[in-house]
Amino acid sequence: MTVQQQAMQLQQQQFQSFMEQQSNFQREMFEQQSRATRQKHKTDPQKFYGRAGEDLELWLFSIEKHLSSFAVERDSCDSRFVDMVVPFLGLDAMSWYREFKNILGDQPRTWLLFKQQIRVRFRKSDFEFKIPSKLHDLQVTGTQHEYTSKFMLLFSQSSLELPEMVKRWLYQQNLHPDTSSHISQNIPLTLLETIDHAQRFEDARKPSKLRQNQPQNHNQKVWKATSHLLAQIGSKVVVASQNTR
Repeated sequence: MTVQQQAMQLQQQQFQSFMEQQSNFQREMFEQQSRATRQKHKTDPQKFYGRAGEDLELWLFSIEKHLSSFAVERDSCDSRFVDMVVPFLGLDAMSWYREFKNILGDQPRTWLLFKQQIRVRFRKSDFEFKIPSKLHDLQVTGTQHEYTSKFMLLFSQSSLELPEMVKRWLYQQNLHPDTSSHISQNIPLTLLETIDHAQRFEDARKPSKLRQNQPQNHNQKVWKATSHLLAQIGSKVVVASQNTR
């Protein structure tokens, strides 16, 4: 290959690399514009002021739902997601945030750290001790899966170490009578087994056409998702118990 041919080949490679970079840049810009457009059509969540009577957990949930298209930023180790959340803070909460930001300095203000610290500041000291009562009062108002999701979301907010028997009872006592009876007949040993029995029983009661239209691995997905959340709760309880020693 001559020097001229080598030079032409190098130019072609450089041009191809440039075009790929341009294509990637345009695609990223399009994705950002699409996300911004979708975001405009959503109703903004209420601001959190840090006042007595406000539901902090509900606000955090509504923020994550409102900004669900920014999952990458939410799970990242930088401050991008928190920067998007700041406009939804009221006066007292904003004063706390300024202090929070000053303490961190150049360290990233991740969403995980933000949630942890805002809970320390604004959540009531007896919040965790009220969770069992809230679990007891939780009602089945929709599907079995929706009830399980609400139960596990509330349960995950506590680091209290409850016996499996208590967890099973709290979950089972508000179910439909026939579902609860089915669970009692199978005598599950853990909360996870109780949830699985309840979901399988509810799925079996659905009309055959609905069962055929559902993915065959639906129960497996419910099982895996619940198992993952329980594992997270378990690890959190272990850390909490170690910190209290």
